[in-house]
Amino acid sequence: MMLLVGSPARALTREALKDLRGRYEGMSLRLRVDLKPDVGAKAPNVVSLDGVGYAREGAPALFGRLEIVYLERITGEGGTRVGLTLYRSQEEARRLRASAIPPPAMGANPNYGRTIAAFARQGSTTVLLELKASRKEPERQAEEVETLLDRLFYLKSEPTQDDLEEFVRQHRGLSIQELHAITGLDSETIRALLRPPPAPATTP
Repeated sequence: MMLLVGSPARALTREALKDLRGRYEGMSLRLRVDLKPDVGAKAPNVVSLDGVGYAREGAPALFGRLEIVYLERITGEGGTRVGLTLYRSQEEARRLRASAIPPPAMGANPNYGRTIAAFARQGSTTVLLELKASRKEPERQAEEVETLLDRLFYLKSEPTQDDLEEFVRQHRGLSIQELHAITGLDSETIRALLRPPPAPATTP
C-alpha cells in the first residue's frame, strides 16, 4: 500500500533511506499520537516540525495514543516527504497482504476490490513526514526524519507514569482489560484512577 504516488526524486539519499529501513522497518512501536484511517487519496496523517495534522479532523482514531503498531514500510515520497505504512500488528500485515492477492474466481464478485480496500482501512494506515530541510541538505533531512519519528513514536523514552494515568482518565469508556493491555497498569491502579473524586466537604 503506497501513501502517495511520489515523484522520481528521493526525499533522502539512497544510503540514508536504506539506513532508516534497516533500523525501523519491521519494528513494533508505541504511538505518541492518535492516527486516523486512510480515506480517499489525501494523506490521512501528516507529521512535521509544526505538529500533527489530519485529512479529516473529525474522523475517529484508527490507532490510539499509547497503542503499539507495526511499521511495515518506509518510502521516499518526493523531495521533502517520507511515507510510513503502519499496521495493527505484523500478523495483520501478513493477513492483509495475503487477502490482497486476487483469487482465481475474483471476477465473479464485482465487490471484491471494494471489500478488500475496506478491510485494509480497518487494520492499516499511512503517515506522511513533511520535511522542512530541502533535498540539497541530506544530513539535515536525515536528522529531521529522526526527530519526527520520535514525535510520532516513543523511540528514545517510554511513557511516564503521568502519561499512563492521564490516558486512563481520558479513556473511561474502555474496559479495565483494555486499559491494562494498553498501559500495563494493574487493575487496582486503574480502578482507583477511574473512581470519581470525593465530593467537597460542605460547611454547616
